[in-house]
Amino acid sequence: MLIRFHLFIKHVTRTTLFFFLRLPQLNIIYKNDIFLKIRRITFLFFFLLPLHLLATPSSEDAFLRDAEIEDVLKSYITPLFEAAHLNPASLHLYIINSQEVNAFAMLGGRIAINAGLLLKATSALQVIGVLAHETAHIADGHIIRGVDAYEKALLQGLLGTIGGVAAGLAGSPEAAIAILLGTQDMAEKGLLKFSRTQESSADQGAARYLDKLGFSSRGLLEFMTILHKEDPLLEQSLDPYTLTHPLHSERIDFFRTHLTRSPHAESTLPPHFEENFKRIQVKIAAFTQNPDKTLSHFKTKDLSLLARYGRAIAYSQNSQLDESLHEIDSLLKEFPQDAFFWDLKGQVLFESGKLKESAKAYEQAVKLRPDIPLLRVNWAQALIESGDPANLEKAFSELLRAKTEEQDNPFTHRLLAIYYGKKEKTGLAALSLAEMSLEIGDLKTAEQQAKRGLHFLKDDAPNYSRAKDILQEVKRLKELQ
Repeated sequence: MLIRFHLFIKHVTRTTLFFFLRLPQLNIIYKNDIFLKIRRITFLFFFLLPLHLLATPSSEDAFLRDAEIEDVLKSYITPLFEAAHLNPASLHLYIINSQEVNAFAMLGGRIAINAGLLLKATSALQVIGVLAHETAHIADGHIIRGVDAYEKALLQGLLGTIGGVAAGLAGSPEAAIAILLGTQDMAEKGLLKFSRTQESSADQGAARYLDKLGFSSRGLLEFMTILHKEDPLLEQSLDPYTLTHPLHSERIDFFRTHLTRSPHAESTLPPHFEENFKRIQVKIAAFTQNPDKTLSHFKTKDLSLLARYGRAIAYSQNSQLDESLHEIDSLLKEFPQDAFFWDLKGQVLFESGKLKESAKAYEQAVKLRPDIPLLRVNWAQALIESGDPANLEKAFSELLRAKTEEQDNPFTHRLLAIYYGKKEKTGLAALSLAEMSLEIGDLKTAEQQAKRGLHFLKDDAPNYSRAKDILQEVKRLKELQ
């Protein structure tokens, strides 16, 4: 199910900033206050660049969460992480609802990929190539190095400013301006050069990991070629020294050269890789574009799996729920063991108000793929919303398991708050709302609910302690803002 965080969008900027501020602090201590300020400015600026990309999607929704899409992308990334000697369990994947073609890596094993890139790519191999590039950024420590590089640039600019001010005070305004502009230009060019070097290094790392897995880097060559062909004249008007990335033509030359000596240049992926990629591509398109566009593309006479899947989603988006269920049932008749078809059926039934039937569909999805926490959350929501008190404890059990396996899903905390509210456990409901608010970056609500939790949890030592921890975390994060 695609979960759209409508209620959370106003907090997106702060949310994404939390992905980094909540990481263990860097073990660097500055005795001089000016250097502490530089570190703080660096930390905010360096990370707010990718965070801005996270926070400015092309439509009202920032993040897309879907069990199938995440499962497929993780199946691509897991072997890449292993090839790079990274722990796959450390992966945090974010799918951004933006039509821009982009992906980026962040601290803590975090990779974000835009829906636009997934729609632009024409094969699984291309997406795997992009993910290999982002994996290389993480494995080679480029994010931390980027912090250091920006600090140096900021310090260089600061020293230039001091020198310029001194020259101005000495009665030489022309010299002051020259010093200011010169140092800023040097700092900017140095940072851009560093960025281009890191991007080239990530391309090399991607090629190395793909070779290690026996995959071809042809996908990256193809994807770079697609981007280059979209505006072949653009590079002629660009100054390569003002770019954060090498020119597309330079990257194309690198992968062409690599393929001439790679033993896996002509290797192909197993068939199911392409099949799964086409499925999630159809799914993303059907959920994010006008339903009429999907229906015009997949005519009713087309009985292929992809056509029926696309129409099922488009019909549901168009409030044609009976038609949607008809398509889904035809898929389930042919593929009864497909958890994600059951997941879609659960969503459509839920949206049509058939909550008991929805819960049964979600239950079947969980039985088929018990390893996916998001399916459990979907099932728990249907059980809670069904209004049957007998379903509450089962929902609670599923939410606790989902929370254990995926601790940072704010929707899980929200559903737990609803459960505790129904059970008249006010303190635990407040604590769950505090957890949710902390995850989405709403510090004010997190503080309010944690304090409320403290009032009601005085006799519950573990949860009382957790409420205090949240207040301490809120205090620390406020100081960093």
